[in-house]
Amino acid sequence: MIQAIQQLQDASLGLKKIDNNKSLTSDSSFVDSFEAAKKLLNATNEAEKISSELTYDFMTGKNDNIHSLMIASEKSGILLQFTMQVRNQLMDAYKEIMRLPV
Repeated sequence: MIQAIQQLQDASLGLKKIDNNKSLTSDSSFVDSFEAAKKLLNATNEAEKISSELTYDFMTGKNDNIHSLMIASEKSGILLQFTMQVRNQLMDAYKEIMRLPV
């Protein structure tokens, strides 16, 4: 999750790290942002799958560890909230761009 946040921040700044630790303005900032968003969605989806599996196992009696279930559930909820906030910010940015006079 922290890695996805850092990638989104780097992509939003339009910076691209290169091997000799210099930062250059990237012409492919959209591609970088898109890749970071895909990774965030994949992480959110994976956390949701784990939470669902642990919930099912707990309900069927296969697993009685409620601590891991609650941790996975909270992690999934936090990732979903973060994903929704990123989505909302992207929608706001899109609306702002659409309001610009041409």
